Amino acid sequence: MAYRLWWISLLLSAALLLPGLANATPAPDSTKSANLWAQLGQSHWIPEGKGSRIVYVISDPNCPYCSVLIKELQKQIQPLHLQVRYLLVGYLTPSSAGKAAYILQAKDPLAALLENEKKFNMEHFGGVPETLADQQSEKILAQHLAILESLGSREIPAMIYRKHRGGTPTVIQGALNAQDLRATLEQIPLS
Repeated sequence: MAYRLWWISLLLSAALLLPGLANATPAPDSTKSANLWAQLGQSHWIPEGKGSRIVYVISDPNCPYCSVLIKELQKQIQPLHLQVRYLLVGYLTPSSAGKAAYILQAKDPLAALLENEKKFNMEHFGGVPETLADQQSEKILAQHLAILESLGSREIPAMIYRKHRGGTPTVIQGALNAQDLRATLEQIPLS
């Protein structure tokens, strides 16, 4: 167990220090891009912030890289006028789906998501309890996983945004360091 924690800590440290670790790519073709943006807009997302710069984040409650991204985004929401739209998946570990269901079924899903991140630790990962997914949560988690898989891999976190209003969505799968994250978010136009 100690070796596993050491290895995960090493990977997280590398993700935060090395630029270019994540891969930014436009969606493969314009039809697929338009469909992706429409799917994201019609999916069940948890909003945070009221800014005009919109970014979608696909994450798993037990993903260490997702936790780092969500915590970094907290610092950028107000200054960069962001609206972050979180889409949860629940496949990374055996307890992921139950924790994602807990967040989705909470009276205040954003508060539950932020509680998960606040209590995140490398031994038990996400900090919220598991719950049985109701039918609606199962449907949402399946839809979000299908969107993630449509990107060509299950790598998370996945961040999707547009550099130009009405333009092709750009997808970043993996971790960005704090400086690269800020530079990326600044590319999103204000409406």
